[in-house]
Amino acid sequence: MNNLKTTHLINPHPPPRPANVNCTSMRELYLAFEEIFLGNSGCIQSACGHTIFVFDHHFFHMAAITVEGVGRLFMRDEKPKILGLDTGFGLYEVGEPRARHLRSAHLTICEPDEVWVENPKSRAKWVYVKEFDSKPYPFSVALVTERPEEKSIIVPVSSFACKNGDIGKWRRGERIHP
Repeated sequence: MNNLKTTHLINPHPPPRPANVNCTSMRELYLAFEEIFLGNSGCIQSACGHTIFVFDHHFFHMAAITVEGVGRLFMRDEKPKILGLDTGFGLYEVGEPRARHLRSAHLTICEPDEVWVENPKSRAKWVYVKEFDSKPYPFSVALVTERPEEKSIIVPVSSFACKNGDIGKWRRGERIHP
């Protein structure tokens, strides 16, 4: 019988990581993002007290969507193309790990175990951290910031799964939650 005790870093009883998003087309991936993030008018009330607004163009960062040779994607131009791709991904390159963990990203923003400000590694204002009972990536990190043109609007920048050995660099600055 195995008597090894699991030690968690932040949360003594972390939840399991939410189910992965598995899509076979660009349309399917965008509709999953829409379901996860844009319900409730794209407004997330985080347990840390922030109100985060998610817009359709955040799809590109949250799922790491790029097109080779194109610097910046604009949803007004790309959405009809995305919704038309019901088979495959066309010219779009998908950051598979980020896209797969969209549900984890949402839960990290909604219910962070910790929120850090002034992290020297990030240009985003806040670093949200959530621990899950999963391996090899027990953490999710979400980067959140104020819109440069409207400081009263808080938006997501990115999110990604993180290994135990890498989480220390995201837990720097000043912890403001809890």
